[in-house]
Amino acid sequence: MKVIITGATGLVATELLSQSLKRHDITSVVAVSRKPVTVPAGVDDAKLRNVVVSDYENYSEDARREFAGADACIW
Repeated sequence: MKVIITGATGLVATELLSQSLKRHDITSVVAVSRKPVTVPAGVDDAKLRNVVVSDYENYSEDARREFAGADACIW
């Protein structure tokens, strides 16, 4: 399962990100944020992709490609 988490540097989203990266049934996590995310210590970030955007209303083609095939989006 591929999951998109927006606002990934916020308090709640940071925990969602951490928990998603630990789950075996989630194969890919796309973290959308205005600045690069910091993964909590002890969490493997191998399946993490961070999409940094300046405006949540406009996404580059690269960002759109990262979103393709997602099964869920937590906004």
